[in-house]
Amino acid sequence: MEGENASKVIELVNEIASISEYRPPMKKQYCNLVWRLKLLIPMLEEIRDMKKDALPEDTSNAVLAFKEALQSARKLLRFGSEGCKFYMVCFSYSLLLLLLFSSFFCTTES
Repeated sequence: MEGENASKVIELVNEIASISEYRPPMKKQYCNLVWRLKLLIPMLEEIRDMKKDALPEDTSNAVLAFKEALQSARKLLRFGSEGCKFYMVCFSYSLLLLLLFSSFFCTTES
């Protein structure tokens, strides 16, 4: 089961890597994300090739969570490739404001 999940994650990463021609407002960020995801393929192949007994439960849970995150990333990258330019600019601006707002009000305890 764990090997199947890792194989599905590898297929998902390859599918994400095949998406190309991103819109200019976010092209650099999208290409950077795809590049970083492709760097994870050797690790995922090792997980896939491990014996079921040797794979900790935490690892298989992490692979499942990563698979869900990749499905969201695939939607985002498809939108970046095929979506409306105006909406992308507005979305990136609102995301920037959200990040600035959250970092401004974030407090750390010593």
